[in-house]
Amino acid sequence: MVTPNHTDRGHAEFSPSQLKYLAGCSGYEGRSGTNAAAAMGTRIHEALEIEDPSNLQSEEEVSIYNEILTDQKEYLSAYESGRNLTEEHAEIQLDVELNGTSTYGTCDYLVIFDNKDGVLIDYKTGISKIDTPAKNFQAKAYTLGCFQKYPELTSIEFVFFVPQRNEILSDTFNRGNIDELIDELSDVILKAEKVRPKWETGTPSLEELTPTVDCRFCKHEDTCPALGGLVVEVAKKVDPQLPDVDLDTVEDPEVVEQLYMIAKIVTNWADRFKKRAIKLAEDGVEYPNLRLKTMRGRRNVTDSDTFLKIARDFGVDSEEVLRHVSLPLAKIAKAVGDTADKGEKKRQSDQFLDACNDSGIIEESAPRRTLS
Repeated sequence: MVTPNHTDRGHAEFSPSQLKYLAGCSGYEGRSGTNAAAAMGTRIHEALEIEDPSNLQSEEEVSIYNEILTDQKEYLSAYESGRNLTEEHAEIQLDVELNGTSTYGTCDYLVIFDNKDGVLIDYKTGISKIDTPAKNFQAKAYTLGCFQKYPELTSIEFVFFVPQRNEILSDTFNRGNIDELIDELSDVILKAEKVRPKWETGTPSLEELTPTVDCRFCKHEDTCPALGGLVVEVAKKVDPQLPDVDLDTVEDPEVVEQLYMIAKIVTNWADRFKKRAIKLAEDGVEYPNLRLKTMRGRRNVTDSDTFLKIARDFGVDSEEVLRHVSLPLAKIAKAVGDTADKGEKKRQSDQFLDACNDSGIIEESAPRRTLS
């Protein structure tokens, strides 16, 4: 059986999965690339498409896969009572025609019954809160696309399976909802089509941008004037004498200095608050959309002789080990200096560093700069 590859799948510029963010701010544009949670979700979706978990990489992934598969079979079995299934499709592309624009996306599962009812299913493998289908822009887009693809359907039940939250969310849409769905989705995408191109030549106007909690996912977070305006508002709470400024163009040394000091205050507060949030989670507090995760700490070799012996036992000699090791130059220079007589230690350490630099074996990263 060929394993599907969802990462190669095309995506609409304003895809159904982005509409929630675009409804909040027309200037939203997601960051490129992926992360561990997204990669896990892709693997689980690929496995569910062919009902084969062999490529999953952890017990957690297999557990999510099994729970979704079980929930789906039980849900459809109950729904099927008194109906006959006539069609079913996994990973079905749905084209959505709107007023003067369009989009498309891939829904995870569709079943159609002989009484002209359909059930659309989408899997959510993360822990984040999901809006119910009646309030969810992605669900609305898929539902509209399904009504347009299958004109014989009179109603569609949309279902989200969200195993990490132990939730199954469902709402029913009727064909009479089509005009309302078209108007709502068209409004979101048409506004975004006007605003997004402005990032290429500068920035959209403040009136076109709306800071939300989802700014953290947007590629323009660092340069957004609306978000910057919120930062200035916070700064003015600390120092009411600050003038209204544009963070990207302000040059007055006195104003920049004051904003910099306030930024340090906010950063320090944020760091402390993040530590407090983690401590609460360690004490048993459960958050709606966050999960406490343990990241492996940095590992260091404490006995170099034993380490080199183990490496040799595995066929790697000392020279090969050194080619893969980043040496702490300052510590080695101190060790070299410590071999000299009292009063000569620093001079010997400096001579050692000079010899290393003169040999061309030292690579120095760009210096970090700060203000204090």
